[in-house]
Amino acid sequence: MAALDGSGPAVAPVPVTSAIVSDDYVASILRAVRPDDPSVPLESDEVAVVLATSGSTGAPRGVLLTAAGLQSLNESVNGPGASPQWIAALPMSSMGGFNVLIRALDAGREPIALDSLGGAEPFTPIDFQRTVHRAAASSSDIRVSLVAAQVRRLLADSDGVDALLGCSQVLVGAGPLPAALLETATAHGIRLTRTYGATETSGGCVFDGEPLPGVSITIDEGAEGSAGEVLLSGPMLALGYRMDPASTAARFTPLGYRTGDLGTVDDDRLTLQGRIDDVVVVNGVNVALGAIERVVETLPGIESCAALAVPLGEAEVEIVLLVLGSDPTPSLRDDISAAVQAALGRPAVPRRVAVVPEFPYLPNRKLDRAALRALATEPGHVAWLP
Repeated sequence: MAALDGSGPAVAPVPVTSAIVSDDYVASILRAVRPDDPSVPLESDEVAVVLATSGSTGAPRGVLLTAAGLQSLNESVNGPGASPQWIAALPMSSMGGFNVLIRALDAGREPIALDSLGGAEPFTPIDFQRTVHRAAASSSDIRVSLVAAQVRRLLADSDGVDALLGCSQVLVGAGPLPAALLETATAHGIRLTRTYGATETSGGCVFDGEPLPGVSITIDEGAEGSAGEVLLSGPMLALGYRMDPASTAARFTPLGYRTGDLGTVDDDRLTLQGRIDDVVVVNGVNVALGAIERVVETLPGIESCAALAVPLGEAEVEIVLLVLGSDPTPSLRDDISAAVQAALGRPAVPRRVAVVPEFPYLPNRKLDRAALRALATEPGHVAWLP
């Protein structure tokens, strides 16, 4: 790619309208990256790629990425001298998908894309299996990067399980990996690698809690053993945000990139505790929504859930929980209440619980938090358990 070797201009990958990508979403990406706009030239000649964030918690932002930063962790991921065959299962306009392209080019092989990649067809286990078989014709070292929703669908199907077993590395990012999914994969003999990072860090730079070589983790304002904000630093950091110097100064600091995530580090291993903005006050007690989700996802039969804080008044909120599933047991709500109260205290117990058949996702396969909130707050969208 000319943008990476300096022989061509910077690029801005933008999705196209499809069955899963709306005109409004494309327009929001274009507003974030502003390609070919002479009124706002690129902030630096070092910029090779302007990639938009997902916008899962707000409007997307254009991230200014350098060629050196994007390629800095390739050897750590691919392995010295290795030439794996990568499968493209995530949109190239997302950091997860673009990372696959970067790593594949570094390995000297074009990535093999799923038929569903462009959005014209749905992601299916048989599509994934066919692609793995195509990849196996050229290499025995097959790598893929997925999100939890894709892993869930593959593990529920025998073809999907067989295809995952044919991969030598399965990276899972773009959000938490529910414990139930990890246990199911392990039971099948499938090794999943949990990745952590952001578009601002050129993608995943912490694998299974351990930073890749050259990556440093700092916990800010956390007492020993307690959670604080996670800051990441290293050669993979972006230069900042497109047309947003204030946010650039606030998030890209001398200590590193402020992720907005809470975590702890023990023996150089990072454990995430949720988002800073997911901590809410209930009856005078701080409650982390991510902590509720982690407790609930350990219960038998629960694959995934989402805890939300819904306003009750000017200064009050109630916690509600959406659980992914189709056939709730009669005791589900009581089981959830008992587990959460035992682990986190009574203020953290969800006031309402609903089971939904599927979660809404953005085109880049990240959970659509705005759509989830609409499900929980707009009348008639879900049926709350008695």
